[in-house]
Amino acid sequence: MDPVILFIIVVVVLGGALWYFNRDSGSLDIDQDGDVDVQDLKVAVEKTVEGVKEEVKKRLPTKSKLSAMKKAELEELGREFGVELDKRKTKDNMIADLQKEVKKQ
Repeated sequence: MDPVILFIIVVVVLGGALWYFNRDSGSLDIDQDGDVDVQDLKVAVEKTVEGVKEEVKKRLPTKSKLSAMKKAELEELGREFGVELDKRKTKDNMIADLQKEVKKQ
């Protein structure tokens, strides 16, 4: 038998064995009940929402850092969080509004 063909056969067999033993490592069955169903989707969405909420909370600067910002910077930061701030208010009220709205999310 030609050595090239033998090499190809060995690679295919090894690849098949690796796939067979690792096929469940990337499974979509999140709740491990044996079925990929709507419940798996719900769990995945809940985990994603929790992760996004944690990320949003992590990125909001402290009150002292917010106080050091200008009103225009606060307004821009608010937009990043999906909050529309009123620049006619005092800076302290803008900060309070921003913190309250981000906390709701």
